[in-house]
Amino acid sequence: MPRLKPLSLRTLTLMGFAMVSLPLMLALGMALARTDRLSNQGADAVQQVSQLVYVSRQANQILNNMERSASQFLVLKDPGLWKSYLTLRSDFKALAPEFSMPENTMISNQVKVMFDMEQSIHQRLSSSPDSLEISALQRAYSQLYDHSNELFRLNRQVIDNEVQAIKASADELRRAVMQSALVIPISLMIALLFVRLITRSINQLKPQIRKLQEGDFNQKVSVSGAKDIEEVGRILDAMRLQLLELEMQKTTFIRHISHELKTPLAAIREGTELLYDGTTGQLNQAQKEVSGIIRDSVSRLQQLIEDLLNFNMVLDNSQALAPQSCGLLETINKVLGERRLEIQSKGLALELPERDCKLAMHPEHFRVILDNLLSNAFKFSPADGQIEVRAAYVDDIWILTISDQGPGIPQQQQGKVFEPFFQGSLKAEAKVKGSGLGLTITRELVQKYQGQIHLLQNGTGCTFEIRLPADSVEPNNDV
Repeated sequence: MPRLKPLSLRTLTLMGFAMVSLPLMLALGMALARTDRLSNQGADAVQQVSQLVYVSRQANQILNNMERSASQFLVLKDPGLWKSYLTLRSDFKALAPEFSMPENTMISNQVKVMFDMEQSIHQRLSSSPDSLEISALQRAYSQLYDHSNELFRLNRQVIDNEVQAIKASADELRRAVMQSALVIPISLMIALLFVRLITRSINQLKPQIRKLQEGDFNQKVSVSGAKDIEEVGRILDAMRLQLLELEMQKTTFIRHISHELKTPLAAIREGTELLYDGTTGQLNQAQKEVSGIIRDSVSRLQQLIEDLLNFNMVLDNSQALAPQSCGLLETINKVLGERRLEIQSKGLALELPERDCKLAMHPEHFRVILDNLLSNAFKFSPADGQIEVRAAYVDDIWILTISDQGPGIPQQQQGKVFEPFFQGSLKAEAKVKGSGLGLTITRELVQKYQGQIHLLQNGTGCTFEIRLPADSVEPNNDV
C-alpha cells in the first residue's frame, strides 16, 4: 500500500480546525433553522387568533344590528331602516373571505351553511315582509348566532391544534438541541485525534534528541509524521553525523597524541631513574636534587597523560554501548597489583568483599573507577591504616563502598569533590600531585551505566559509595 504524502503542521492544524468546527456549524445551522420555523409557526398562530377574535366579534355585532334593523323594519315599514339593513348585510357578506379556510372542510361547510341561512332569511324578509312574524325572525337569527358560534368553535379548535403543533415543534427543537450536544464530544474526539497526529512525531523526536544530548551519536534520527517534523528529523540526523565524525576525530587525536607523548616520556623517565639511582655514576647533592625534581615532574606528567587518556575514555561512547562484563575481585586484584609497592610502603591493610560478582561494564572502565578511588584511599590513609571495600545488594540496587581512615574532606568542600580540577585543602603524602580529574572521570563513567556515586562522611576518613542497578550485576558462580 503506497504511503500517504505527509502534510505540514499548518495544513494539519487547519484541517483539524475545520473538522472540529464543521459538526458544530452543522448543529448550529440546524438549530437556527428549526428555531426560525418555530418562530414563524408562533407568529402565524398569534395572527390567526387575533383575526378570529376580530372577525367573530364583527360578525356577532353585525348580526345583532341586522336583527334589530330587520325587526324595526317589520314593525315600522320604514325604507330608511331597510336601507340600513342592506348596508349591514353587505358588511356581513364582506366577512365571508375572513371566515374562509379552504384546507379545512368542516369550517368551509359551516361557513357555507351560515351564509346560506342568512340568504334564506333575507329572501323571506325581502319577498314577503308582511307574512313574516318578528318571533320567527328572532328564531332564525338565533339559529344564525348558533352557526356563528359553531364556526368560532371550529376555528378555535384549529388554532388549538396549531398551538399543539407548536408545542410539539418546541419539544422536537429541545430534543434536537440535546442531540446537538453530542456533537461536542465528537468534536473533542476529532480534536484529540489531530492533536495526536501532530504530537506523535514530536514524541518520536524527544527520546532521540535526549540521546543526542547524552552524547549517543550512533543511532540514526528518524521520524514519521508531519512534513515539517520529518524535515527537522533529517536536519538532526545530519547534525548527528557531523557530531559523530567530530567525536571520532577528537578521540583519535587524543589517543594518538597521548601515545606519541608516552613514548619519549618513557625514555626520559628511564634515563632519569638511572641518573637518580647512580647507575651512570655517583651524583653530588645538588645534582641529585635536580634529578629528583626531574623524576617527580616526569611522574606527574605521566599521571596527567594517563588522566587525559581516561578522560578520552569517558568521551568515547562506543565502549559503553558494546556488551562487556568484568569480575569484581579480578579487577580489584589487578588494581592492587599495580599499587603493590605503595601499599607495602605504608603498611596498609585491606578488607575485600567475600563474594565475587560480574558487572555488565567495560573492564577498563571499571578498572579506572576502582583505581581512582583506591589510589585516593592509598594517598590519604595514614601508615598502618585500614581500607575497606564492601559490596552488597539493597532492594534493586547494588552498592559498592570504599572507605579509608584518612583525614577526610572538610564539610564546605564536599560538594566540589567531583568538579574537574578540584583539589582539596588537605594534601596527600604522595610525591606526585594529582590532576584533579580522577573523581570527575569516575563520576562520568559510573553515570554511563545508569549509576550514581556519592561521598559519605563518617567522622574519620572518607567513604565513596557507588550505586548501580541490580540487573547490571550478577553473582559470579565460577568462584
